[in-house]
Amino acid sequence: MRDAPGRSIFCLGAGWGTADPVDADIRRVRSDLAGDGLVTMALGLRGPEATGMDTVARELKLAAELGLRTSLHVEASRTIADLREHGLLRDTTTFVPANGISDEELRMLADAGGSLSISPDVELKMGFGSPIAGRALAAGLRPTLSIDDVPSVGGDMFSTMRTAFAVQRGLDGGLRSQDLLEFATIDAAQSCGLDARTGSLTPGKDADVILLRADDLTVFPVTDPVATAVSAGHPGLVDTVLVAGRVVKRDGVLVGVDLAALRTRLLESRNRIAAAAGIPLDGTWRPQPESE
Repeated sequence: MRDAPGRSIFCLGAGWGTADPVDADIRRVRSDLAGDGLVTMALGLRGPEATGMDTVARELKLAAELGLRTSLHVEASRTIADLREHGLLRDTTTFVPANGISDEELRMLADAGGSLSISPDVELKMGFGSPIAGRALAAGLRPTLSIDDVPSVGGDMFSTMRTAFAVQRGLDGGLRSQDLLEFATIDAAQSCGLDARTGSLTPGKDADVILLRADDLTVFPVTDPVATAVSAGHPGLVDTVLVAGRVVKRDGVLVGVDLAALRTRLLESRNRIAAAAGIPLDGTWRPQPESE
């Protein structure tokens, strides 16, 4: 992540379904990520559905001690209500994707000052239910956007904006292009605790800037820049990127990155993992159904 020329958050947590303490690992990594660089840190909570409230309380206490925001994957109804009853709802926790929680729980989350990240492509593809951007807004929450599972749906955040927009418009006619742009920028920065540094083009903030081509034939002529970026944007439009004032992409090409060497390493990694798992790479492999 340090080698990648971008801003990122390393959200470290324990293996899902375990209750073993991970304090030593969290402290070790925290000591190496002070929080003032491009790579910052958060703590991934295991949650009461998997480990119980005592584990959640212990990890939230550790996060508060180390000044870390937290993230929690939640699907089941009543989880937010149970956390509130135990005094464990924090304004530093982001919940993902939360399809199964009720409108009342969304209001609880809003009242606590917490945040929500929806992953519309994965939620629809994997049958989690409809993304809840509209319900979140009605409850007083500004949702943010995420991918969740890159191998399943790819890592294109333009597509994520477009899916969230189309689904909500199909459900109730709600949302505007401006909403989606804010979900992906300033609302996202606020949910990560980085809004003082990034998320908007404001004097005093770091110069994190993405410039999109307006003369590309896939979008030309551009009349409404926001609507174009949300409804027709794609990675091929990204011409120039600045991170903290440093140009890391110019004329559509990454600056100072040996892509040939990186592709070689990626292929070697893919082949090694596939061989270890016994998965052929000729397109014949299919997931095996779970035994009943």
